[in-house]
Amino acid sequence: MNCSSQEVRRILAQHDRIVLTAHVSPDGDAIGSLLAMQEWLEGLGKEVVVAVDDDIDDKFFFLPLAEQIRRPDQIQTDASWLTVVLDATGMDRIGAAEVLAKGKVLNIDHHISNLHFADWEYVRPDCAATGEILTELLADWQAEFSPSMANALYMAIATDCGFFKFSNTTGHTLRMAALLVEAGAQPNVVSEHLEARSLAKLQALSEVLRHIELFGEGQVACLSFTPDLLQYTGEHTGSYIDYIRTIQGVDVAFTVKYVGAEETRVSLRSKRADVNAVASMFGGGGHVRAAGCTVAAPLEEAKKMIVKELLKVK
Repeated sequence: MNCSSQEVRRILAQHDRIVLTAHVSPDGDAIGSLLAMQEWLEGLGKEVVVAVDDDIDDKFFFLPLAEQIRRPDQIQTDASWLTVVLDATGMDRIGAAEVLAKGKVLNIDHHISNLHFADWEYVRPDCAATGEILTELLADWQAEFSPSMANALYMAIATDCGFFKFSNTTGHTLRMAALLVEAGAQPNVVSEHLEARSLAKLQALSEVLRHIELFGEGQVACLSFTPDLLQYTGEHTGSYIDYIRTIQGVDVAFTVKYVGAEETRVSLRSKRADVNAVASMFGGGGHVRAAGCTVAAPLEEAKKMIVKELLKVK
């Protein structure tokens, strides 16, 4: 059921125990939204746990609650728990956290490819980030933003619109970010922590950039995170796509990441092409300019499949 702002507020008020979760490979929007919601709900006296079926990149640990995020197998729930799925289009996107959803499910999301899977939903594809939606909701509920909540939500918004450079940036996006700065968010602190790189990560970048491939007369760029390359980068590879998307002449940038012998995780970004349409062909989705999917095929085969479809839409 599609809910109003006040209906969402009532649903949260009616549940004393709440599990918050988001998509696998959590990005800044997912993490920031989870932590801000956790802090606000705990301030209301709720019992709250945050579960993500993935490792959390240590660049997010400057946010006070980030190290409290747990894996799904560390948590027990029953039908009395409300599951709030943030920044995810379907239950398949939250991985093993799906087993925690034994009661009602509320989904708050901004993806155009949302599958409308929850008992209750508040889906706003007109927003650049789930953090943008939560900022508006909390303001509508006259919630008080602590500085840590403001930082978390500012990070959520800024990372999903490329720090206000991407085409999904709107006046509303900027107004919500301004509200958070006025509430105590520190853009310089957020940027410094997210941009900080260890020497090992910088050395890994030099190795990653050696593996750039171009297709379609230079309009499609790809990075392949094979098991060998993952030895340099570690599991957190989301930021590398930003380097290849800036190559002159490239419209679509994508990465393929080895998960298993028959499982490849794909991330797509574009300037003009509809990459959501391509991701949807493989059971994924997202936005017109940013999407992802998991392909049940070896990495090299998955890459060929993605390139074939991208060359049709570039």
